[in-house]
Amino acid sequence: MREIQETITRRTKDRLGEQPPHPAAIAGLYLLCISLIWFLPGFLAPELFGGGNAYPFIIFEYGGVYLLAAVLFGCSAALLFALARQMSGPGVRAFALAVALLLLYLVPTYLGGSMQMILPFYVPGWDYFGLSPAVDVLMSAVISFSGIGLLALATIVPILLIDRYAPMKRPYAAAAVLGTLLFPCLAAAIFRTDPVPSLIPWLSLSLSTLSVLCLGVAGAAVLSIPLVVRRLLKGSGNPPQQARIFGLLLLCLLLVWFVPGYLEPGFFLTGYDSSNPSSWQKRSWFTPYGPGDLECPLSTLPTIEGNYLIDMNVFPAGPHSIISPCTMYTHEHTEERYIVGQQWYRDEWTFRSEKRTLFESLTGIGEVSETTLDLGDHLLAAGFERSDAEREYPAWLFINETTRGYILTYERPFDDGRSNDFFIVYYGTYNTMGPDPDRSLKALIAQRLSPSAIRAPGEGLYEEERLSRMPEAEPFLYISGMLRYAGILLLTPFLFGCSAALLFAGALTELETQKRRFAIAIPLLAAVLLYLSLISAYLTGSTWMPIPPFYLPTSEPLGVSTLLEVLLNLMIFLSALTFIGLGVIAPYLLLKRYLPLKRPFRAVLVSGTLVFGILVYPLMMMLAVWGGLRPAPWLSPLVWVALGFCLAAAWAVVIYAVQAAAGRKG
Repeated sequence: MREIQETITRRTKDRLGEQPPHPAAIAGLYLLCISLIWFLPGFLAPELFGGGNAYPFIIFEYGGVYLLAAVLFGCSAALLFALARQMSGPGVRAFALAVALLLLYLVPTYLGGSMQMILPFYVPGWDYFGLSPAVDVLMSAVISFSGIGLLALATIVPILLIDRYAPMKRPYAAAAVLGTLLFPCLAAAIFRTDPVPSLIPWLSLSLSTLSVLCLGVAGAAVLSIPLVVRRLLKGSGNPPQQARIFGLLLLCLLLVWFVPGYLEPGFFLTGYDSSNPSSWQKRSWFTPYGPGDLECPLSTLPTIEGNYLIDMNVFPAGPHSIISPCTMYTHEHTEERYIVGQQWYRDEWTFRSEKRTLFESLTGIGEVSETTLDLGDHLLAAGFERSDAEREYPAWLFINETTRGYILTYERPFDDGRSNDFFIVYYGTYNTMGPDPDRSLKALIAQRLSPSAIRAPGEGLYEEERLSRMPEAEPFLYISGMLRYAGILLLTPFLFGCSAALLFAGALTELETQKRRFAIAIPLLAAVLLYLSLISAYLTGSTWMPIPPFYLPTSEPLGVSTLLEVLLNLMIFLSALTFIGLGVIAPYLLLKRYLPLKRPFRAVLVSGTLVFGILVYPLMMMLAVWGGLRPAPWLSPLVWVALGFCLAAAWAVVIYAVQAAAGRKG
């Protein structure tokens, strides 16, 4: 294999010499890449872009298309980087290119009436603008090509800046890899981003586009940090400047603190947030559960009609299978059973299509009629305002020989009506009906009602709607979300590994310059970090310290003002995480004389990544979720921080021994 590679390299050099490829060749390849990104998804997996829900097996079929599009986007980013790098005056030319691409994207998208950034994949038969097919295809191509160019430009801007001041060894490979890694995050942002609210409506598209582009720039900058750390630590033989080392250390620690809670707050937030719930909460938002306290667990729902025992993820047969899976509620005394099921949609076109299909299915097995619900006493008992209790709410009433049920629909219940979330919720009897099933059904409906978002189910049922340009790609979004979360779980430990390597470089340089003994300096530094991490915790009266305590704007664990909470949280986190980093590097500082390593900085980076990703991070998070370690209140923060330090140091010793043994064998 190596001989083949050398032969190809030699022949390529003989043919091209040392001259770089012509810009026209690069531009041609770039156009080919973005054309394939535009055409292949809709061509290879048209089921995902034709409307309606996709079958589960399409997720696996589309996985290859998704990965192919990501790799092609990475290639297009590398080619665009090559073009930008060959330009004279890169700053001015790159800015002019960005303005040109922005105009090419915004103008035709505005003509199509869009209010948010889109990246439409062409599928034959789609009506984008309502014009001739040729014009529709041309306009779609202009929008898509310029949109892909903007995203690629956003991902290479940090690399252009870094390469200018700290030249990379393989910048084109870095651009390709970063573009491929960022594709899931950018794609999910495009398809999930709602129109940005604006006082001037025509600014919404510009603001939505800029928000996605800023996400691309920020993501590329974060992913470029390990490259900068590697360049800095490798250096030119001279020790790096301490200011640069500790500046990057602080940046890495801040990103470890901020990135997980910012990119995926739903995974670090428990409970309900009615203003902006996570996708996991939306999947069962209108399904009532118990309060989950000491008096009544989640599996028991108290109402004014009595208690109901809950059985989740039920797949009923017969007419009840219209919405599945369902949650079953059994009355504690009468043994009457009821079911509640909901469907959640992210766009209006699919919501109305599914509502129409549901209506036609119900009319085939029973009688459907429009009705209004008076939920007065039930809403008051559930804690709603009297004004809500005095209203009547529209619904469908479904009746056949064995079943009685209500269907409610909700449109945009979150973010003050700006979210693209739509719900169909079914409440019905199961198998047998009691003397007055409406009382129980109304009690269940009242538990999770959203008065401002409820709509008549028949509203707009048969209206002619213009086809949306947004693809119906549920598997696409699902894969994007999972890859993004997996990327966060990998990126966070890697950033900590970079911070550990920087801390090792800074501490080693400082201690060798000052000629201080490591055995004395390390305990002193540990004492200072421990003191800094504990002082804020004790000032706020905290009795436990989750590590890492990711900051979330919606949570106020310290019970103080938001700004003060952020500052105290940040002070606790930075000092505590640095203390754990000291535990990682302590074996490398103390044992380097006895078991020297060939590449100590790389060894520390690997050790920090493994320690944080395998042990400290998941263990501390699990303990925090399960209630934490809580001995005497004044000892608890000390125990938490000391536990993290000891775990990190113990595992670092093991990893150090393995690396030293492997180095000796090598």
